[in-house]
Amino acid sequence: MRMPSFKKLAEDIERNGYQSRFCATFMNPNPRLYKYYWWVFWQGSPCDGEEFLSGRYRMPIKQAFELIHKLEKERQQHWIYNRRLPRLDPVNTAFDPNAEIWRDTEWAPPFDEDTDEEYQGFK
Repeated sequence: MRMPSFKKLAEDIERNGYQSRFCATFMNPNPRLYKYYWWVFWQGSPCDGEEFLSGRYRMPIKQAFELIHKLEKERQQHWIYNRRLPRLDPVNTAFDPNAEIWRDTEWAPPFDEDTDEEYQGFK
């Protein structure tokens, strides 16, 4: 994965001009299975490196895509990151939270209890 770096971002701009880069996973089409958190790294980001990819700077999908659209309109170089968390829903879950594979997993709230704003069907 490309680590957020102001130096590398400047090199990208110099070499390639405007361009967005995806350092993100593809999204499952069922928003009830996973919640995605986003990081959008650009020249106006508060910091770079691993610190940027911390929980402090993660954004819900609507906030992230509003920023992405703004940066695209302004033709500002940016890198997009995401992380997906399985949703723990007692009614509609596809995951067994007791299975070994999910040990030490951070769970997202069920879709219906998620307080983030919806964006194209996702929260």
